[in-house]
Amino acid sequence: MIVYNLICSECNYPFEGWFDSSAAFDSQKKRKLINCPNCDSNSVKKTLVAPNVGKKSNSKNRSNKKAIASNINKIKKIVEENFEYVGDKFTNEAKKIKYGETEDRPIYGEATAEQTKELIDEDISVTPLPFQPNKKNN
Repeated sequence: MIVYNLICSECNYPFEGWFDSSAAFDSQKKRKLINCPNCDSNSVKKTLVAPNVGKKSNSKNRSNKKAIASNINKIKKIVEENFEYVGDKFTNEAKKIKYGETEDRPIYGEATAEQTKELIDEDISVTPLPFQPNKKNN
């Protein structure tokens, strides 16, 4: 069973969906079977999900590390396939999206601690990623 955090592209309503597999989500989305519980739109996309980490145990320490690494790789794959990498232009792009100067789309990139604070002060939601993005050219 996979739990995805989802968000409606129409009304920005966040919710979660439970699926048998990643393929089940993709199939249901393609067939427009996933609808926003707030506005009933089927313009729904995945957002970041924190890895599911079990409680600490000395005997399970190695397997937990493997599970965490596996979950981080899954998050990385979802982000790289569904979000646009904007590099060090992240702060500017996030502001343009917030203020309607450019199309609303999921993005990821780099920001300093000062830039992140600036975004939070402007009520722009940011989430730190648990991995280093692949360096891409814009």
